[in-house]
Amino acid sequence: MQSKPSAVKFGGGALILAGVLFFIQYLFMLPVLAPGAATDAELMAWLAEWKFNMSMADELLFFAPLCLIPAIVAIYQVLVKTDLPKTLLGCGLLALSIPVYMLLVIILGRIVYPVFHIELSAESQKLMFSLYYGGLHTAALIMGIATIVLSLVILKSPLGKAAAYLGFAAGILDLIGSFPWLIGTAVMFVCQLAFAAWFVVLGATLIRISGTGMPVSTPKG
Repeated sequence: MQSKPSAVKFGGGALILAGVLFFIQYLFMLPVLAPGAATDAELMAWLAEWKFNMSMADELLFFAPLCLIPAIVAIYQVLVKTDLPKTLLGCGLLALSIPVYMLLVIILGRIVYPVFHIELSAESQKLMFSLYYGGLHTAALIMGIATIVLSLVILKSPLGKAAAYLGFAAGILDLIGSFPWLIGTAVMFVCQLAFAAWFVVLGATLIRISGTGMPVSTPKG
């Protein structure tokens, strides 16, 4: 059975867009180092200094996870006949990451946008930041596991070994990148770059497969 080429092609394009948006979002947050143990005055000054970067990152973080919705559909259609259990697990984990990212959008947006002119105290801001970085940690763990599981399926599928091997590397780096307070900026940059690159490569591969006219899934065996 063949998947609908239009759905796979659209999902591949959406995955490429997701990778680009996630990476640009990270670039906006790259110079924004966590405030750490700052005084109340230092924290508020820090927020004022980086408000633009965080607001732009927040907007991008809204659209990037939404692009995963058609991408997950395409990935599932391509891989389901190769290994149903792993495909369900991997796609399910990807889908689980979407509400986590949306929660991060709400948290980061509340930090930079005063809703109804309700200003948060310094203590409340510290709580919001701890929730934000905790959410990033959770999202990275989910993405890392999902990437590794799906790469195991991709390795046996027509999508090819190159996408699978890049996925293994990206998944491991996602797990490493889930601890940004333990690794340096350079390592974090590599982790985010690999994360985005896998989305772009996998999306391009989905588009290529959709135009070949060949079955995009092979029976497990």
